[in-house]
Amino acid sequence: MRGPWSSIQSKLVFLIAGISMVTVLVGFSLVTERFAQSLRDSLENDSLSLAQRLVVDSAAYLSLGMAGQARDNLLDKVVLNSPHSLALFDEQGGLFAEIERGGGQIVVDDYRPESAVIWESDWLHIYQPVEDSLDQRIGTLYLKISLSQLSHRMRAFVGVLLVLLLVMLALAYFLARLMQRYISGPILTLADISRQVRDHQNYSLRAPVKSSDEIGVLSQTFNDMLETIEQQQAFRDKVEQSLRIKEERLERAVAELQYMANYDSLTGLPNRALCMDRIELAIRHASRTRTYAGIIYLDLDHFKDVNDSLGHAVGDELLKATAERLSDVLREEDTLARIGGDEFVIITTDFSSSDQIIPLVSKVVERFEQNFTVGRYSVQSTVSLGVCVYPDDGDSVDALMKAADAAMYKAKDVGRNTYAFFEAEMNRMAVWRQQLGSELQHAIDRDELYLVFQPKVALESGQISGAEVLLRWEHPEFGSVSPADFIPVAEHTGLIYRIGLWVLEQACEAVSRWRDVGLEGVTVAVNLSAAQFRQADLVEHIAAILARHNVPPQTLELEITESMLVRDVDQAIRMLKRIKLLGLRVAIDDFGTGFSSLSYLRKFPLDALKIDRSFIMDLGKNRDDTAIALAIISMASSLRLKVVAEGVETPAQWSFLAGHLCDEVQGFLISPGLRESEFISFYKSFSLDEVIASRNV
Repeated sequence: MRGPWSSIQSKLVFLIAGISMVTVLVGFSLVTERFAQSLRDSLENDSLSLAQRLVVDSAAYLSLGMAGQARDNLLDKVVLNSPHSLALFDEQGGLFAEIERGGGQIVVDDYRPESAVIWESDWLHIYQPVEDSLDQRIGTLYLKISLSQLSHRMRAFVGVLLVLLLVMLALAYFLARLMQRYISGPILTLADISRQVRDHQNYSLRAPVKSSDEIGVLSQTFNDMLETIEQQQAFRDKVEQSLRIKEERLERAVAELQYMANYDSLTGLPNRALCMDRIELAIRHASRTRTYAGIIYLDLDHFKDVNDSLGHAVGDELLKATAERLSDVLREEDTLARIGGDEFVIITTDFSSSDQIIPLVSKVVERFEQNFTVGRYSVQSTVSLGVCVYPDDGDSVDALMKAADAAMYKAKDVGRNTYAFFEAEMNRMAVWRQQLGSELQHAIDRDELYLVFQPKVALESGQISGAEVLLRWEHPEFGSVSPADFIPVAEHTGLIYRIGLWVLEQACEAVSRWRDVGLEGVTVAVNLSAAQFRQADLVEHIAAILARHNVPPQTLELEITESMLVRDVDQAIRMLKRIKLLGLRVAIDDFGTGFSSLSYLRKFPLDALKIDRSFIMDLGKNRDDTAIALAIISMASSLRLKVVAEGVETPAQWSFLAGHLCDEVQGFLISPGLRESEFISFYKSFSLDEVIASRNV
């Protein structure tokens, strides 16, 4: 509860009024005292003057002893407003004459011979000696005057002063009230603004600065403080806003990370991690309900070729279209996940037998026989599916995934665009492929890979015109590993890029050595994989290798397959033109097994066609194969392309091809693949007649 002295306003009023009151009271006291002293001095002076005149007038009467005349003289000469008494004493102190006018009776005891002025509370006593002409004291005049008149005047004066005092005090209080506004007003304004700042947290308020005195300095300092607080508040608000934004971003980032940790960003499907969790849930559900659960491992056939030829953007759209197509054939309770690249997994549950999964996988295969429309492209992309069943093929996530993966590879091995159920034997093949992939990563560094060169002979001259480079792998534990086993693994793992460049490097290095030993004009043919052919910097790598070994470009021939050309004709033509500008030769390998047409072949800048060994095997025996071989030779002749027959193993095949204008042959009839040193020796000692004769034995 606030008291009367709780505010500075009240304190200032009372302080100013109190000081004014003390000042006025002191002044009042001084004036009163001064006025009283003035009245006493005036009364004393007037009384002394009167006494001195009376002494002169009374001296004669006193010396002649004329008491009556002396009294009459006193009565006549003394005129006073105040009560008084007057007496003459003779030299011996006897009362000679007296006048009593309210001053009381004078007695002998009042006598005092010497001159004196005596003030009492109510009376003034004056003694004045009376002297004769010879200055001899002959008596004493005594005047006794009442102070009542003086007291009355003092009371009147004090009354007036009291009125003035009250007026002055009232004026002082009014002035104090007025003055405190100039002092406390700005302070009260500061207090009010402070309360507003406290109540509303509004730091933009400012106190008015109306003076340069201490109050003005205080107001300015208060404003500076508010300015500082406002800036700090703004900075804090900015920091808090920034923190809120960062917190929101962090929450979004956490949500995104959680999404990214569980879902594929391209298709929106569950990713590998979430897929593993769903398989675990499916296992628990099947175990609890005593039903079967199916794990279907799905891989797009030739997706790498689509991705490399049409670009990653088309490949991504194909993956999204694949996800949509798969989702359309699945039940709501089934799970579809993308576990990486072009690999998907379907988790399906609640089957009473494994055979009930067959309609689902058959439907998937059937749906993918229809081409995809991706942008302006019509893309054919079939699927290979591997199927395993819980609990028959495994009781853990890892076991089931390995089983489904093995079954998927089996589906690819049997021709793709189909499905295969897991069998126990597949585990061994899966382990074998895994081992090959692991060992193949170190095969180059360990010098386990090497090249062999299978000679090619020109039928017209009967001389060795070149050789096809074949890659071999001699593993210290596995022994000789077939290219049919490790090349698909290299393509699947991406090692084909490094291995392909290594083969080109080794082949050109060999040609450089051959030139040093006199094998001029011998060409080498190197097979390119689809992935290599669509490698953007392939031509630059080849140019660098040729320059590094000083090998003429025309001595290097690149062999590609039909399927690599027809998947994206425009891209293939661009790549072939770049290769031809470098001066290299290009041949189509295994011609006749693909889907090339004459119109396509006329567009491609090619140098040779290689008839697939499947048509050479029964040449002269099988009417269809013979017709195909002759058609290829005729077509190549019309296109001015060189024809090479591969897989020639008998003199009869040789004779047939020689009689029908085939340009070159290669095969076991001439020689299998030879190590470099063996090839050089074979080349230098080669005689076609001796070789043919030896094979007729």
